[in-house]
Amino acid sequence: MRTFLWLIAFAVFAVPSSAATPVSPGGLGAALRSAARGDTLLLSPGTHPGGDTVRVAVVLRGLPGAVVDAGHRGSALTIAAAGTRIEDLAVCGSGRDIMNTDAGVRILNATGVTLRRLVIEDVLYGIYAERATGLLVEDCRATGRVAPGDERGEGNGIHLWYCDDVRVTRSEVRNFLDAVYLSFVNGGVVEGNRLEWNGRYGLHTMYCQGNRLLGNRFALNVAGCALMFANDLEITDNDFVHNRGARTYGLLLRDCSSGTFRNNRLVDNTVAMFLDNSNRNRFEGNLIQDNGWGLLLFASCAGNVFAGNSFIQNDYPVALDMRRTSNTFDDGQSGNYWSENPAFDLDGDGLSDAPHGPVTAFAFVSKQYPDLSVLAKSPAVAALGVAERVFPALRPSEAVDRHPLVRPATRSAALDGGGIPPARPAPAAAAGFGTATLLAALALVKGSRR
Repeated sequence: MRTFLWLIAFAVFAVPSSAATPVSPGGLGAALRSAARGDTLLLSPGTHPGGDTVRVAVVLRGLPGAVVDAGHRGSALTIAAAGTRIEDLAVCGSGRDIMNTDAGVRILNATGVTLRRLVIEDVLYGIYAERATGLLVEDCRATGRVAPGDERGEGNGIHLWYCDDVRVTRSEVRNFLDAVYLSFVNGGVVEGNRLEWNGRYGLHTMYCQGNRLLGNRFALNVAGCALMFANDLEITDNDFVHNRGARTYGLLLRDCSSGTFRNNRLVDNTVAMFLDNSNRNRFEGNLIQDNGWGLLLFASCAGNVFAGNSFIQNDYPVALDMRRTSNTFDDGQSGNYWSENPAFDLDGDGLSDAPHGPVTAFAFVSKQYPDLSVLAKSPAVAALGVAERVFPALRPSEAVDRHPLVRPATRSAALDGGGIPPARPAPAAAAGFGTATLLAALALVKGSRR
């Protein structure tokens, strides 16, 4: 009986289907105007002039060698019909008008659209969508016109505005200002993508709630991932690697709260994680390795918990700009692994018998005076580190891991290409500056405690 009812429902509500209609180059516009809902249009090999709008739900599929070319005017394809599917097609040559959001594929007020196995090249925006709830972007490759690291560039790879419940999966996006830009996007999933070599961010969110980033690679951007005004996030199993430059971050959080960050790799970044006005987040099982700064945490942040993470060979594992903090570096039972901590475990429980303060005096001072970083490996700074261990009163922050791990909680990572060599320690400063640097640092630490 149930099967019979399903057959009736399918007959009543299913989108009508017809045999595929072949479309030769030059005939796309006419084919779209005459198509009925549910038709399949099969584009033959060759160049099809772009600029047309899909106004009824169809399946638009390309044979190998089929290309829709906008001729550098407007968007190659515009979709204004819910339920449209575009598959196995090359799209190129959008215009350059940023105000009209010229794109390879432009979606306007159309829900349930599917874009699958598209190759998008030489475009201002790769995919631009507004009010396109339920959008699926799968197995696509988009390449823009922005040189890596050029923050003056224009156009994003996948730009979504007011689109809920979207999925962007297994796609490669490069050479745009931002590879993926989400604005007022809630309940979305970005999974298994490679977002590399972009002018600014691999992924950028503004005012988004409840999104999930799973198993992506953010590499060789100015910032791997910049999350702003976004709450209830799940960030799991991602790689944030080789994001290096004057103000480069692997993961940047601004006004992001109540999120979970688990099992991510943050390797070879100038700054692995940066938090500003972000509260009640939990970080666990993450690998923070070979970065300049492991974690930068502003005084505007509170209630964040870091436990079960591995901080390995970072120049500065943690830097804070406040002495007192409600952020914790253990969960009450276990803390994190710190490669610079000479841990002792006499009872063999895997936890160090002594707490560890991850914020050094020099990290505290150089956070406020970045020019001092050139002295990071000088004898004077090494002497200051010894003094901190002997005289705990020199420690600039109350942040402490009460249960540091004796062994890494995550496996150390080998850097895996991308054309960027491993980060190297800062050169040692001339010994003649050592004594002066030590005295200056001690004076600054003393002043910071007043």
